[in-house]
Amino acid sequence: MIARLPGWALGGGLELAAACDLRIASDRAHFGMPEVKVGIPSIIHAALLPRLLGQARAGWLLLTGENIDAAKALTWSLVDAVVPLDRLDAEVAHQARQFASYGPNALRQQKRLLREWQESSLETAIANGVHEFASAFATGEPAQYMAPFLAGR
Repeated sequence: MIARLPGWALGGGLELAAACDLRIASDRAHFGMPEVKVGIPSIIHAALLPRLLGQARAGWLLLTGENIDAAKALTWSLVDAVVPLDRLDAEVAHQARQFASYGPNALRQQKRLLREWQESSLETAIANGVHEFASAFATGEPAQYMAPFLAGR
């Protein structure tokens, strides 16, 4: 899932973006978690922020309630790419086409591993990765997607 972020993403909007696989923002975008300013804590998907940003930066967003611009969001790893607003749709479409061109099983496996790696020890992460790698061959996708490469294209 790709979050297309043309402008403001505050509170629940930022939480929704945090739950996406990729976040692509325009250079005009701003981000914040202002809930603390109105007397409530940020919850649910706000729990993803420490994993994305690290404890200190997530704490800064959640405790100060202040906003950051797209450039800072990129340096903080809150977004994956920042493009001019007039190129935002083209960049989102490009990434969506890329995802659509990949084997769905391999993409599903990679997403599962990314989630598991957030919590697993290195040994467990490697063992799970080797298992997923081996099981990928049962889907037929490696043969299908490697054939053009092996044919010299």
